[in-house]
Amino acid sequence: MSTRQLHCLALALCPWLAFAQPLTGTERLQQFTDELQSLRADFTQALIDADGRPVQESQGSVVLRRPGRFRWDYRLPYEQHIVADGKRLWIYDPDLRQVTVKELDDALGNAPINLLSHRRALVDEFLIRDLPSRDGLQWVELQPRIKDTDFTRITLGIDIEGMKVMELADSFGQATRIRFTGVEMNTVSSDEAFEFEPPAGVDVIGSP
Repeated sequence: MSTRQLHCLALALCPWLAFAQPLTGTERLQQFTDELQSLRADFTQALIDADGRPVQESQGSVVLRRPGRFRWDYRLPYEQHIVADGKRLWIYDPDLRQVTVKELDDALGNAPINLLSHRRALVDEFLIRDLPSRDGLQWVELQPRIKDTDFTRITLGIDIEGMKVMELADSFGQATRIRFTGVEMNTVSSDEAFEFEPPAGVDVIGSP
């Protein structure tokens, strides 16, 4: 391509570049959920009381792969493992030496984890609106269309790399805030991480 041709191309692009607008929070959320196949990240989770004070904190890691597979491993302050293998949900508490297992759909219902682990049209399940940007993130509020849920709204903080914060507010004025760090998208190609076998000698509640 000649110098003249490059100059003409640049002139042609200028009007489009001048009027191009950054994505809104809702558009960025839609892009994130459309592109998400799998995710791996560390997280910190805090329970916030009605006065805005953290009353309980935990740390761990999460890995998920659509559809219907995820693993939440809590390390601090207590160890706990929650594993969805696509059909069942396993909850393993090493201190109690106890495993609880349920059918996945019955166990989750309308749980917020479905935002990440399943492909669903968000507008069919939530009323969505953009909130003002803060802390370097774009924020979006989701209010469930179905009222018989454990939470009244979900607030998501998103940037160009994807979802960084999920806040879940309940009807008692409390909230659960989850911050994701070290996020890796679409790097999990195997279901091996979501396989679970109850350790020998533990009590199993439910039918595998």
